[in-house]
Amino acid sequence: MKPHTFAGLLVAAVVTSGLALASYASNNRVSRPKVSGAPLVTGLAANAGRIARVEISQGEKSVVLALDGNAWVVANRGNYPARAEAVRSLLVKMAEADLVEPKTNMKDRFGLLELEDPAGKDAKSRLVRLLDAKGGVISEVVIGKKRFDAFGANRAGTYVRRPNETQTWLASADLEASVGAKDWVAPAVLDVQPAKIAAVTIEVPGEPPLKLVRDAAGGPAPKFNIANLPADKKAKDGAAPDTLVRAAATLDLDDVRKADPGAKADAGTVTIEGEKGLKVVIGLRKSGDDTWATITATGADGEAKTHAEEIAKKTAGWDYKLPAGKASAILKKQADLVEDAEPKKDAGTPKQ
Repeated sequence: MKPHTFAGLLVAAVVTSGLALASYASNNRVSRPKVSGAPLVTGLAANAGRIARVEISQGEKSVVLALDGNAWVVANRGNYPARAEAVRSLLVKMAEADLVEPKTNMKDRFGLLELEDPAGKDAKSRLVRLLDAKGGVISEVVIGKKRFDAFGANRAGTYVRRPNETQTWLASADLEASVGAKDWVAPAVLDVQPAKIAAVTIEVPGEPPLKLVRDAAGGPAPKFNIANLPADKKAKDGAAPDTLVRAAATLDLDDVRKADPGAKADAGTVTIEGEKGLKVVIGLRKSGDDTWATITATGADGEAKTHAEEIAKKTAGWDYKLPAGKASAILKKQADLVEDAEPKKDAGTPKQ
């Protein structure tokens, strides 16, 4: 998205929002408190065409959103594609926000509003910096705690301050400025419908593979069974192979980074075999307490090839950090789902 195009959209969004609010107020019998005041960021809509970079930091965490040609990307995540509407939403809210009510100007009380120094190790405040293409600062704002229903039902405000000022304010906007990459990108990275899956094989180092196959009955909500169960084994009560298949076939990211081509899947591998030759391989590896996934996909022809190309277009060259608990929900061993079957009772010698 070009800067002047983005500027036009931002201005249009601010004007449209203002007209909508005015129309609502004139037709709503419930009185609303006045929330006008000095702008949080003076002239932001007029300067929207200059914005080329948005930096958000909190302690040691940060996310950097930048214009790369016509698109917004997460610059400190290898230029992974960002959602333009998420960036635009933040800028529109900042442009609309007014400083409505002065609060404390005592530094030792900043923490109560989550407006302490954003660079602090345990800071809850976030510093938002808007920059131009040459790195010049257009505006800086420290965003703190949200105050729900500050201006009536379902109208939240946010505590803010400018970095070079001690005066804090309640602003008339619900400002969201997360340092989590997942909040600025499309979080879904894999979604293979169970009805199109023939089998899922889970391989954990040092353990025999666990293979789950679709029941012959099929249907839109197919059942899956544990393949090749020995006669002396049975599925545990509550083993839920169906749940395991769905967990493996649907992945959302918690974070993202450029893939390391030489890295090994030391935590395990999940292979999804779909209809008509679709094959998706998820390589999992540990990094401290985190689990990262690399996804590859192939398809023989037709629909399988098209689906594989769609997956590869999104995932090729990237590692995805899985949400907490997702890896443990996928990396199951045979021992987690299988137990010894009860021996058949001896019918005894028939009576003469």
